[in-house]
Amino acid sequence: MDDENEDGTGCGCLGIIILIGLAIWGLIKFYDNYRYGEKRPFWNGTELVQVCKTPYYSSSECYKLNVTLLDEDSAQIHFKNGGYIISYDVTCYFTTDYNGYGKEKRYVFCRSWDENDQQWDFLPMDLVY
Repeated sequence: MDDENEDGTGCGCLGIIILIGLAIWGLIKFYDNYRYGEKRPFWNGTELVQVCKTPYYSSSECYKLNVTLLDEDSAQIHFKNGGYIISYDVTCYFTTDYNGYGKEKRYVFCRSWDENDQQWDFLPMDLVY
């Protein structure tokens, strides 16, 4: 018998190659989800955040308001006149802010909609763009 794989080395090498390929694929999927997948809101309870009513073109058009995270899906925006609205479908993502020096600063921002389909974005307080 002249079978080259009699000792099973050919099959073992193929298994290792498949295992390495699956590990690389899994790491790529994990990194893509980390970078582009939905994130948890960046605040808990009631905190001061930048609230931007769309459309807006810079953070100077946003308001610094207290926002209460009611759950992972809804938030209550408290206006300075004592009024409030509740926004729903809070969805958060990782994004990139280029600070002008060629370095990236990554941050989480959140987006939501009120009952009139007005979009509201929530940004960290230290973000200026």
